[in-house]
Amino acid sequence: MQYIESKFPPELLSDASEKKLDYFKKKIVSHPHLVQSYNLALDCIEFSEKGELVWIVGPAGVGTTQIVRRLWKDTSNAPSEPDEDGMAAPTTATVVVDAPDNAERINTQYWIRLLGDLLHAHGDVLIDRKIYVPPSQFTLTHPIPYADPRNRNFDTLKHAAISMLKHRQTQLLLINQADRLFPESHPSGCLQSLQILRDLAAQTDTRIVLIGSYQLARTACTRNNWLHRQHTVHLRRYDPTDSDEFNAYARTLINLLAHMPTEQRMETLSLEGAKKICISTVGCIGTLKRTLTRAFQHALRTGEKMTEDFILQFTPYNTVAREIARDAMHGERLLLDVSLDDVRSVLNATNPGASSGTGNSSNRSAPKKTTGTQGGFNQRRIGERNSSRDPAGGAYGPRRT
Repeated sequence: MQYIESKFPPELLSDASEKKLDYFKKKIVSHPHLVQSYNLALDCIEFSEKGELVWIVGPAGVGTTQIVRRLWKDTSNAPSEPDEDGMAAPTTATVVVDAPDNAERINTQYWIRLLGDLLHAHGDVLIDRKIYVPPSQFTLTHPIPYADPRNRNFDTLKHAAISMLKHRQTQLLLINQADRLFPESHPSGCLQSLQILRDLAAQTDTRIVLIGSYQLARTACTRNNWLHRQHTVHLRRYDPTDSDEFNAYARTLINLLAHMPTEQRMETLSLEGAKKICISTVGCIGTLKRTLTRAFQHALRTGEKMTEDFILQFTPYNTVAREIARDAMHGERLLLDVSLDDVRSVLNATNPGASSGTGNSSNRSAPKKTTGTQGGFNQRRIGERNSSRDPAGGAYGPRRT
């Protein structure tokens, strides 16, 4: 039984229910998988080359949206740099868009919608045709006609988007729900999306980050191995069968419960209760936060005491959790790396003389030796750090912003 010590400001207890709920909704609790994935995302963004894409994938409800919000917060305030005339050019370091629904097909009209959303999110429609006139020296006598980018053709919008990204010196384009760009039922549309994204990245200094579910990973892994050729960040769920991961999940759960500003909050948590909540939320912190928010909102309205059984009423239905778990397991298998011994066995099968020491192998370099346990770091999942070599934070100098 773990005692839960309150961590919220005491004065919140006398505030209205709306303020209490708003405080909890905005509370972000860091946890190992989130910190690790965020730092790896920064590294991928910093070290990627022109035309390369960064992929952030994970199961539904794992918390990829938190990475998007933190990337936007940490990179959106970039200083303005002088233009050719010595004037301070307006910059937008980071822009975020959600990929629109696709109706299972990707075509030119779909990309007209997405490019239009990008232009609107950036605040520009005709960036290369604007001039600045001080308002005190000019009075409009006729209204400026509004040009809806969705009514323009694809090539015009693509050119406008590239011009805008260059002019605004945009360094980071975050596309949330990016799995919509790659529907499994439309291979040609997937190829079109990939080509357009690569064109945008190659013709600007913008790094493009795609954030999505394992559907993005499934499509990418089956379409010319795109995902493995790019920079991949895998934000995983916590595995309740692994003691270390379950303990990390339980600490995050306790931390969230400690920030509930109410007298009806839980004060203790049992090991069995934490295990049930972890399984019901499939080990996903995003799903856990939504569960606790719904339970907290209900308790504020009814005055009920929050218990483990009370919270379990607001977890996803078991049928939903089962489908999320199946999708998570399948996605993890897609991204699971192989050991160096597996690579060596393939090479030895191609060159039979290599393993037996016979044949013309005198000019071949000896295989690299592995250290540590069998398989070493090669057995970790794609998109994960090696904790012994890559600390989760503070290991690098200034980031690209």
